[in-house]
Amino acid sequence: MEFWWIIVIILGVIVVVSALLATANYAVEKFLAVHEEMSKLQANGHKSILEFIAEVNHEQLGGKLKIAKTDKFVGDGYSSKSKTLILTDETLKNDTIASFAITAHELGHALQDAQGNLLKHKIRLKKAGWFFGKLFVPCLIVCVVLLFFPQYLTLAITFGGISAGIFLLAVILKSLTLYIEKDASKKAIVLLDEFLPKSDMKLVKKYLKSAKLTYLSDLLKLFFSWSGLTRKTKMFK
Repeated sequence: MEFWWIIVIILGVIVVVSALLATANYAVEKFLAVHEEMSKLQANGHKSILEFIAEVNHEQLGGKLKIAKTDKFVGDGYSSKSKTLILTDETLKNDTIASFAITAHELGHALQDAQGNLLKHKIRLKKAGWFFGKLFVPCLIVCVVLLFFPQYLTLAITFGGISAGIFLLAVILKSLTLYIEKDASKKAIVLLDEFLPKSDMKLVKKYLKSAKLTYLSDLLKLFFSWSGLTRKTKMFK
Protein backbone atom coordinates (compact mmCIF):
# COMPACT_ATOMS: atom_id res chain seq x y z
CA MET A 1 0.00 0.00 0.00
CA GLU A 2 2.80 2.38 0.89
CA PHE A 3 4.46 1.64 -2.46
CA TRP A 4 1.36 2.74 -4.38
CA TRP A 5 1.11 5.91 -2.31
CA ILE A 6 4.70 6.74 -3.22
CA ILE A 7 3.91 6.18 -6.91
CA VAL A 8 0.80 8.41 -6.66
CA ILE A 9 2.78 11.17 -4.92
CA ILE A 10 5.57 11.02 -7.51
CA LEU A 11 3.07 11.15 -10.39
CA GLY A 12 1.27 14.04 -8.67
CA VAL A 13 4.52 15.98 -8.34
CA ILE A 14 5.35 15.33 -12.00
CA VAL A 15 1.93 16.57 -13.12
CA VAL A 16 2.13 19.73 -10.98
CA VAL A 17 5.69 20.55 -12.07
CA SER A 18 4.78 19.92 -15.73
CA ALA A 19 1.80 22.27 -15.44
CA LEU A 20 3.96 24.96 -13.82
CA LEU A 21 6.65 24.61 -16.49
CA ALA A 22 4.02 24.81 -19.24
CA THR A 23 2.67 28.03 -17.71
CA ALA A 24 6.18 29.44 -17.34
CA ASN A 25 7.14 28.70 -20.94
CA TYR A 26 3.95 29.27 -22.91
CA ALA A 27 1.83 31.85 -21.04
CA VAL A 28 3.12 34.77 -23.13
CA GLU A 29 2.46 32.98 -26.43
CA LYS A 30 -1.03 32.03 -25.25
CA PHE A 31 -1.75 35.62 -24.24
CA LEU A 32 -0.62 36.95 -27.63
CA ALA A 33 -2.90 34.45 -29.36
CA VAL A 34 -5.83 35.50 -27.17
CA HIS A 35 -4.97 39.17 -27.79
CA GLU A 36 -5.04 38.65 -31.55
CA GLU A 37 -8.37 36.82 -31.30
CA MET A 38 -10.01 39.43 -29.06
CA SER A 39 -8.67 42.31 -31.18
CA LYS A 40 -10.91 41.11 -34.01
CA LEU A 41 -14.12 40.90 -31.95
CA GLN A 42 -16.19 44.05 -31.66
CA ALA A 43 -17.68 44.72 -28.23
CA ASN A 44 -21.42 45.19 -27.95
CA GLY A 45 -21.29 48.00 -25.42
CA HIS A 46 -23.39 51.13 -25.55
CA LYS A 47 -20.37 53.46 -25.30
CA SER A 48 -17.01 53.90 -27.00
CA ILE A 49 -13.62 53.45 -25.34
CA LEU A 50 -13.18 57.21 -24.94
CA GLU A 51 -16.66 57.58 -23.46
CA PHE A 52 -15.91 54.71 -21.07
CA ILE A 53 -12.67 56.37 -19.93
CA ALA A 54 -14.36 59.77 -19.56
CA GLU A 55 -17.14 58.37 -17.39
CA VAL A 56 -14.82 56.43 -15.06
CA ASN A 57 -12.48 59.41 -14.86
CA HIS A 58 -15.31 61.77 -13.95
CA GLU A 59 -17.14 59.50 -11.49
CA GLN A 60 -14.27 57.70 -9.73
CA LEU A 61 -11.05 59.60 -10.37
CA GLY A 62 -12.19 63.19 -9.95
CA GLY A 63 -11.38 64.05 -13.56
CA LYS A 64 -7.64 64.02 -12.79
CA LEU A 65 -6.67 61.24 -15.19
CA LYS A 66 -4.74 62.19 -18.34
CA ILE A 67 -4.41 60.16 -21.55
CA ALA A 68 -1.26 59.66 -23.62
CA LYS A 69 -0.51 57.56 -26.72
CA THR A 70 2.24 55.02 -27.32
CA ASP A 71 3.40 53.23 -30.47
CA LYS A 72 4.77 50.24 -28.54
CA PHE A 73 3.07 46.93 -29.34
CA VAL A 74 0.78 46.01 -26.43
CA GLY A 75 2.45 48.94 -24.68
CA ASP A 76 -0.63 50.07 -22.81
CA GLY A 77 -0.02 51.06 -19.19
CA TYR A 78 -0.61 53.49 -16.38
CA SER A 79 1.89 56.01 -15.00
CA SER A 80 1.45 56.58 -11.28
CA LYS A 81 3.88 59.48 -11.35
CA SER A 82 2.01 61.53 -13.96
CA LYS A 83 -1.48 60.04 -13.34
CA THR A 84 -1.64 59.16 -17.02
CA LEU A 85 -3.36 56.37 -18.91
CA ILE A 86 -1.02 55.29 -21.71
CA LEU A 87 -2.79 53.56 -24.59
CA THR A 88 -1.97 52.53 -28.15
CA ASP A 89 -3.87 53.81 -31.19
CA GLU A 90 -5.20 50.27 -31.64
CA THR A 91 -6.74 50.37 -28.16
CA LEU A 92 -8.14 53.89 -28.47
CA LYS A 93 -9.62 53.65 -31.96
CA ASN A 94 -11.11 50.15 -31.95
CA ASP A 95 -13.96 49.27 -29.61
CA THR A 96 -12.98 45.60 -29.46
CA ILE A 97 -13.07 43.15 -26.57
CA ALA A 98 -9.29 43.50 -26.25
CA SER A 99 -9.50 47.31 -26.19
CA PHE A 100 -12.10 47.36 -23.42
CA ALA A 101 -10.26 44.72 -21.38
CA ILE A 102 -6.93 46.57 -21.66
CA THR A 103 -8.43 49.97 -20.92
CA ALA A 104 -10.43 48.73 -17.93
CA HIS A 105 -7.36 46.96 -16.54
CA GLU A 106 -5.25 50.11 -16.74
CA LEU A 107 -8.11 52.08 -15.18
CA GLY A 108 -7.95 49.48 -12.42
CA HIS A 109 -4.36 50.57 -11.79
CA ALA A 110 -5.52 54.19 -11.71
CA LEU A 111 -8.08 53.25 -9.06
CA GLN A 112 -5.38 51.44 -7.06
CA ASP A 113 -3.29 54.58 -7.18
CA ALA A 114 -6.20 56.75 -6.04
CA GLN A 115 -7.15 54.39 -3.21
CA GLY A 116 -3.77 53.62 -1.63
CA ASN A 117 0.00 53.34 -1.90
CA LEU A 118 0.29 49.85 -3.40
CA LEU A 119 1.82 51.05 -6.67
CA LYS A 120 4.22 53.36 -4.81
CA HIS A 121 5.45 50.42 -2.69
CA LYS A 122 6.08 48.43 -5.87
CA ILE A 123 8.09 51.30 -7.38
CA ARG A 124 10.24 51.55 -4.23
CA LEU A 125 10.87 47.80 -4.23
CA LYS A 126 11.77 47.91 -7.92
CA LYS A 127 14.31 50.69 -7.33
CA ALA A 128 15.86 48.76 -4.45
CA GLY A 129 15.92 45.63 -6.60
CA TRP A 130 17.61 47.45 -9.47
CA PHE A 131 20.43 48.46 -7.11
CA PHE A 132 20.86 45.24 -5.13
CA GLY A 133 20.23 43.02 -8.15
CA LYS A 134 23.64 43.94 -9.54
CA LEU A 135 25.22 42.36 -6.46
CA PHE A 136 23.47 38.98 -6.76
CA VAL A 137 25.85 37.18 -9.15
CA PRO A 138 29.11 38.62 -7.67
CA CYS A 139 28.03 37.66 -4.14
CA LEU A 140 27.04 34.18 -5.29
CA ILE A 141 30.38 33.66 -7.04
CA VAL A 142 32.33 34.85 -3.99
CA CYS A 143 30.26 32.50 -1.80
CA VAL A 144 31.00 29.47 -4.00
CA VAL A 145 34.73 30.27 -4.18
CA LEU A 146 35.06 30.79 -0.42
CA LEU A 147 33.37 27.44 0.27
CA PHE A 148 36.59 25.80 -0.94
CA PHE A 149 38.46 27.48 1.93
CA PRO A 150 37.22 26.20 5.32
CA GLN A 151 38.82 29.12 7.16
CA TYR A 152 36.50 31.51 5.31
CA LEU A 153 33.29 29.53 5.90
CA THR A 154 31.67 32.34 7.91
CA LEU A 155 32.41 34.84 5.15
CA ALA A 156 31.08 32.41 2.53
CA ILE A 157 27.83 32.04 4.49
CA THR A 158 27.58 35.84 4.73
CA PHE A 159 27.87 36.34 0.98
CA GLY A 160 25.49 33.42 0.41
CA GLY A 161 23.00 35.06 2.75
CA ILE A 162 23.24 38.33 0.82
CA SER A 163 22.51 36.48 -2.43
CA ALA A 164 19.58 34.68 -0.81
CA GLY A 165 18.22 37.99 0.46
CA ILE A 166 18.42 39.55 -3.01
CA PHE A 167 16.63 36.52 -4.49
CA LEU A 168 13.93 36.81 -1.82
CA LEU A 169 13.48 40.49 -2.70
CA ALA A 170 12.96 39.49 -6.35
CA VAL A 171 10.37 36.90 -5.30
CA ILE A 172 8.54 39.48 -3.16
CA LEU A 173 8.53 42.03 -6.00
CA LYS A 174 7.21 39.57 -8.59
CA SER A 175 4.62 38.24 -6.14
CA LEU A 176 3.50 41.80 -5.37
CA THR A 177 3.30 42.52 -9.10
CA LEU A 178 1.15 39.43 -9.60
CA TYR A 179 -1.18 40.54 -6.79
CA ILE A 180 -1.40 44.09 -8.18
CA GLU A 181 -2.23 42.84 -11.69
CA LYS A 182 -4.83 40.40 -10.35
CA ASP A 183 -6.44 43.16 -8.28
CA ALA A 184 -6.47 45.55 -11.26
CA SER A 185 -8.24 42.89 -13.34
CA LYS A 186 -10.87 42.45 -10.61
CA LYS A 187 -11.48 46.19 -10.65
CA ALA A 188 -11.65 46.08 -14.46
CA ILE A 189 -14.41 43.46 -14.36
CA VAL A 190 -16.44 45.57 -11.92
CA LEU A 191 -16.04 48.63 -14.15
CA LEU A 192 -17.04 46.83 -17.34
CA ASP A 193 -20.07 45.07 -15.85
CA GLU A 194 -22.00 48.30 -16.36
CA PHE A 195 -20.88 48.76 -19.98
CA LEU A 196 -20.79 45.33 -21.64
CA PRO A 197 -23.29 42.45 -21.90
CA LYS A 198 -22.63 39.10 -20.20
CA SER A 199 -21.55 37.45 -23.45
CA ASP A 200 -18.80 40.05 -23.86
CA MET A 201 -17.82 39.83 -20.19
CA LYS A 202 -16.99 36.13 -20.59
CA LEU A 203 -14.52 37.07 -23.32
CA VAL A 204 -13.11 39.94 -21.24
CA LYS A 205 -12.49 37.55 -18.34
CA LYS A 206 -10.76 35.12 -20.71
CA TYR A 207 -8.50 37.93 -21.92
CA LEU A 208 -7.65 39.17 -18.42
CA LYS A 209 -6.96 35.64 -17.19
CA SER A 210 -4.49 35.02 -20.01
CA ALA A 211 -2.79 38.35 -19.22
CA LYS A 212 -2.54 37.45 -15.52
CA LEU A 213 -0.83 34.17 -16.39
CA THR A 214 2.05 36.08 -18.02
CA TYR A 215 2.89 37.57 -14.59
CA LEU A 216 2.61 34.15 -12.95
CA SER A 217 4.88 32.88 -15.72
CA ASP A 218 7.51 35.48 -14.83
CA LEU A 219 7.44 34.40 -11.18
CA LEU A 220 7.71 30.72 -12.11
CA LYS A 221 10.65 31.42 -14.43
CA LEU A 222 12.47 32.95 -11.48
CA PHE A 223 12.02 29.75 -9.45
CA PHE A 224 12.91 27.38 -12.29
CA SER A 225 15.68 29.46 -13.91
CA TRP A 226 18.38 27.29 -12.32
CA SER A 227 16.98 24.14 -13.99
CA GLY A 228 17.38 25.23 -17.60
CA LEU A 229 13.80 24.05 -18.26
CA THR A 230 12.37 27.55 -18.68
CA ARG A 231 13.31 30.68 -20.53
CA LYS A 232 15.33 33.19 -18.57
CA THR A 233 13.82 36.22 -16.88
CA LYS A 234 15.34 39.26 -15.28
CA MET A 235 15.18 39.17 -11.49
CA PHE A 236 13.96 42.76 -11.31
CA LYS A 237 12.19 43.13 -14.65
